[in-house]
Amino acid sequence: MEAWYKKVRLLKDESETPYETEKLCHKIFYDLKRTKIREKGKFKNRMGPEFEGWIGGLNERFAPELVNAIVSDDEFWEATLKLTLGI
Repeated sequence: MEAWYKKVRLLKDESETPYETEKLCHKIFYDLKRTKIREKGKFKNRMGPEFEGWIGGLNERFAPELVNAIVSDDEFWEATLKLTLGI
């Protein structure tokens, strides 16, 4: 978990909007923690209808550029999936 927090801090430091970045990172974590993902392989590879629907919801609440930047960060994505979905 400490590695995940460290990555979030790095993303915040690099961001023009650190507060929004932190909120988005926590939203991603909690969404994935409580959501049942049926096709984990596709979701891990950022593909499939489950992933697209989930990203669409994030894009409605946060700036799409920020969502894309955070979800595209491989270190953050891998650490988040490992903690939340065990993959």
